[in-house]
Amino acid sequence: MAVSDNERFEQFSSVLLTELLERTKKNMELLQPEHAPCSPLPFAQTASFLDIYAEVVKVGIFPVVISRRPVRAILGDVDWSKDGREYLQTVLDDRSNAVFTAWDATWDALWDERKAPPVHHAPEKKKGGFLSSLLGRWSSAKPEVKHVEEEEGGTMAGLYTMLNELSGKRGYLPLFRDDTKIFKGLIRTKPGKIASAWKELRQYHHQEFFLEGTEQAKPGVLSDAMQKWQFNLAERIGELLIIKCAVDLECVNKAFIGKYIRQSARTQEEAEKGVPYLSIYWKSMPNAIMAQG
Repeated sequence: MAVSDNERFEQFSSVLLTELLERTKKNMELLQPEHAPCSPLPFAQTASFLDIYAEVVKVGIFPVVISRRPVRAILGDVDWSKDGREYLQTVLDDRSNAVFTAWDATWDALWDERKAPPVHHAPEKKKGGFLSSLLGRWSSAKPEVKHVEEEEGGTMAGLYTMLNELSGKRGYLPLFRDDTKIFKGLIRTKPGKIASAWKELRQYHHQEFFLEGTEQAKPGVLSDAMQKWQFNLAERIGELLIIKCAVDLECVNKAFIGKYIRQSARTQEEAEKGVPYLSIYWKSMPNAIMAQG
């Protein structure tokens, strides 16, 4: 029996949502350190953020993405129940495809939109918007929706504000204003690339610090490899991988990371601005314990 257009679209929609969630979730899992960090990590490196992220995508991002005409045009004549995921991956290999364009635009809009009603009005449940709903869902106590006073009246900002209000409760660092770059970069990065990068970094770490004689790598190979991957991965994704190195790799201590940061710019201030999360983590790292003679 022939599949109806509605069924085919539902199959396409399901394949697309699954790919968006699985690819980005896998990338975040690969970026999570295995060892305990010495201070809170960026949101994208914490397990507690994954359920928040999935809900935001399903409720706030995906419905807009799938509504865009260029995205719906991908449906084509593909048998989505059989060949859908393989075909979709070929579409996503085009760096300027319609899904990425819609993805970027939706995150940007949601990041700065104004959702809540004025402070002096009691919000109606059915008009509260999904941001208020999500914030209440993840609060352990009765949801408290904070409002930001602005010239046009009291409003609650969009997703950026909501995630910052949750940061303390969920154990991740407050976000920076340009952190939409991370959300945009996660989908553009294949998990296999992050896995390969981490494998290479561990290999160079072992060769530089734990081998001897002719098998030992020259000093600096690990730092060079870290810099390569910082700039070869999508923007800000590479920085998260360097934080993973600082947490998980022995000998990548405070002195090592401090030198790494300084080498990336002309001044300390410029360097810290270029890798803000890494700089925050570096400052919290303990000083190396000097061996007693």
